Amino acid sequence: MAIIIEQEKRNINWFALSIIVLVITVIIAGTYYLFFADIPFVEKVAPARLKSLEELSNIKLQPEMIINNSKFQTLKQYINPIESGEIGKINPFVK
Repeated sequence: MAIIIEQEKRNINWFALSIIVLVITVIIAGTYYLFFADIPFVEKVAPARLKSLEELSNIKLQPEMIINNSKFQTLKQYINPIESGEIGKINPFVK
């Protein structure tokens, strides 16, 4: 008569294994997109209707042209300009 000794079969917890694989996948994907993926440019992210942004970025402002405009000259100033010595207190915690 022979004695047969069998090893116990290990039951694998598939739920825990799948959670671990999912967490590792998310960490790897996050690391890739944060550190190694190319940064998308505004032209790729912005919709086609915002192509006017490129035109706006090429505008050169000329303040003399605005200040010397007759319509700008007709505007009235309703408040007094702030003098450089009157801005705030030296120590804001003193009354």
